[in-house]
Amino acid sequence: MKNVIVWLDSKEAFVFALKTTGTEKLHLKKESINHHRRHKKDIHVDSNAEHYYHELALRLNGTDRLLLLGPGLSKTHFKNYLETHDANGLAKKIIAVVSLEHVTENQILAAGHKCFKEYDLFHDSI
Repeated sequence: MKNVIVWLDSKEAFVFALKTTGTEKLHLKKESINHHRRHKKDIHVDSNAEHYYHELALRLNGTDRLLLLGPGLSKTHFKNYLETHDANGLAKKIIAVVSLEHVTENQILAAGHKCFKEYDLFHDSI
C-alpha cells in the first residue's frame, strides 16, 4: 500500500510517498508566479494553477491513500481540481484535508503519520 502525504501552498508542493522500503520525497514548484498581482491567488483567476495541479496529479499515480496538508486554500483547490478532472480517481483516495502552516519536513511527516493512524483506527474492519 502506498500512502502519500502532500503539503502544498500556492507556490510549491512537497510530496512524501510512504512505502515499505522508505519514504520518497518530491518537491514541485509552481512555474511563472506573477508577484505583481494585487488579488490573492485563487484557482479561478490564476491561470497557472491548472497546470500546477495537473503536474502534481500526474506525480501521484499509484497512490492508494492520499492526505492533503497545507496553509490557506490551495489544498482545497487541489481537492476540487481532482474531483472535477477525475485525475486517476485520486479524489476518492483522499482520506483527509488538514490545515498545517509552513513547517519542517519532519513535522509534515509526523502530522501525516498521525492522520493515517487515526484513519486506520476508525476505518479498519473489526
